[in-house]
Amino acid sequence: MSDQSNSHWLDDPGTPKRLWTIFIVVLVLLLIAELFVTHHHKGFMFNYGFSAWFGFLIGGVSILLSKGWKKILKRKDTYYDE
Repeated sequence: MSDQSNSHWLDDPGTPKRLWTIFIVVLVLLLIAELFVTHHHKGFMFNYGFSAWFGFLIGGVSILLSKGWKKILKRKDTYYDE
């Protein structure tokens, strides 16, 4: 049996670039599609591209919070050696 038949498509070195390209194309298409949606409500949640910038903002906040939690909860490297 060869290694070629056992490899998964996610193991291909070009896969991350293809996935990022697909994600960016989908995001751009969704932002273009939102131009054709009429929002009948008022408020900041109904601005153009709200979902995109809100998701980006919350993702950044989540990363910052996780780094803070890591500093609080992290154990010393020698924790299990004692």
